[in-house]
Amino acid sequence: MRRVYFVVEGQTESEFVEQVLAPYFLEYGIYDVRAILIETSPGHKGGFVKYGHLKKLVTRLLKQEPDVAITTFVDYFRIPSSMPGYSDCMSRPQVSQKIICLEQQLKNDILTEIERHFFIPYIQQYEFEALLFSANDGFEALWDAAVFNATNDIIRQFPNPEEINHGPDTAPSKRLLNIIPGYEKIIDGNMIAMEIGIDAILEKCPRFRAWVEKLIEMARD
Repeated sequence: MRRVYFVVEGQTESEFVEQVLAPYFLEYGIYDVRAILIETSPGHKGGFVKYGHLKKLVTRLLKQEPDVAITTFVDYFRIPSSMPGYSDCMSRPQVSQKIICLEQQLKNDILTEIERHFFIPYIQQYEFEALLFSANDGFEALWDAAVFNATNDIIRQFPNPEEINHGPDTAPSKRLLNIIPGYEKIIDGNMIAMEIGIDAILEKCPRFRAWVEKLIEMARD
């Protein structure tokens, strides 16, 4: 059974891996699941502003621990233009096609330096907060009716939360800030996710589910 490392851009994703994904992977006998923050400068971790930071980390992990399954967990929203093949990928007509292209370019670029690999690149469509609209349970448990009625309207509008769009005012995180002015991504985001539960997220987010299934298969191979 392989260990699984998630290369993440922020503390929110790190806690989600540890509190929501790790217990789920444990059900499949995968005991060692870790989140590793991108290092943006010596001694400073968190954030995804330059592709070189991510590449350096992923390449090092693959070389040092060749039998570990490694993945990325970063947002498509405001993804850096330094990503390999960025201009070509952004010319694709649909967002899903852009993301698939970026993931493939990322994999090709990383694996030019690695022969043996267990690497699955993943870019969240559109951002982490999309997952929080998988069900209204978290909002109902943590806020009053004014909030959970507003979030429920969004959930009804987007049966697949991954399709909530990424405009400057309509990205999932922007919608939450409009509804909950004091929304704090790290604390509130993971409290919502835990109230929802991984099963609801997997059910409502097919792209996310496919990624998780691939990781489990790779870890158990």
